[in-house]
Amino acid sequence: MSENSGLEQSPARLAFVSIKWGRHFSPDYVNVLHHHVNRNVSRKHHFICVTDDAAGLHPAIEAIPLPDLNLSEKRSRLGRWQKLALFKAGLLPDVDVAIYMDLDTMVLGSLDQLVDHVIGTPGFHILREWNPAVWDIVPVRLRPDRGGQSSVLGWRPSDQHQIFDEFVRDPEEVYRQVSNDQGHITRTAEQLRYLPHQFCVSFKRHCVAHYPLNLIFKTPRKPRRAPIVVFHGRPRPTDLLQAEGVRWGTKYRFGFEPVGWVQRYWEEGRGRLRDVRKI
Repeated sequence: MSENSGLEQSPARLAFVSIKWGRHFSPDYVNVLHHHVNRNVSRKHHFICVTDDAAGLHPAIEAIPLPDLNLSEKRSRLGRWQKLALFKAGLLPDVDVAIYMDLDTMVLGSLDQLVDHVIGTPGFHILREWNPAVWDIVPVRLRPDRGGQSSVLGWRPSDQHQIFDEFVRDPEEVYRQVSNDQGHITRTAEQLRYLPHQFCVSFKRHCVAHYPLNLIFKTPRKPRRAPIVVFHGRPRPTDLLQAEGVRWGTKYRFGFEPVGWVQRYWEEGRGRLRDVRKI
């Protein structure tokens, strides 16, 4: 009998999970992600936000209090460690399979293949950190392994408690060894598996042209195949909604105009919440 046969024989209680704390992200980020996950998943599922403030969330979102990691004010402000709270034993007691997404992730297409992959394959699923663009001509398997990228995760909440436990047992030792949550997750997760690379693209690496080509190809490319766009670092999606002439992005990958396909995505997600508030 396979390790995941129980999930194959009976429907898994599936949850998409997000996390929001402090003032890093507004409730709009949760609500917009919730809307686009719902419209792109066929399987019955729940949407959970682990948060220290549930104000402004869509009523269909299940809010769960954020466990305390006892972070210093500085480390809390940097926002590099809070994700480890997701792995506290008992946080998601009624969930068989959890899929986590950062709030600044965009869902542009069906997530059914991602769901089937995580449910059908035991272990801990994480994105593989992207390599610099020069490596794009080389097959993924031959590129240097830079560890996990934690914008999208998949796991069984009955497992992987050691990720949380090892951190709270000696956080100073963790800080000495790694610089953020994804480093700790990559080091401590059991049966770590990289998600298939075709599920996700990086906005700043794959959608925005590098300087000086971005001065010619000014509009970031909308992915044609990957259903998920990951925003990590700068810019954030809401940076791309600002008026023309406002610079967004990094030193070499930047723009000066709003991005239409990102605007439409956000307007749709926000519009749905306005409809709920009118009822």
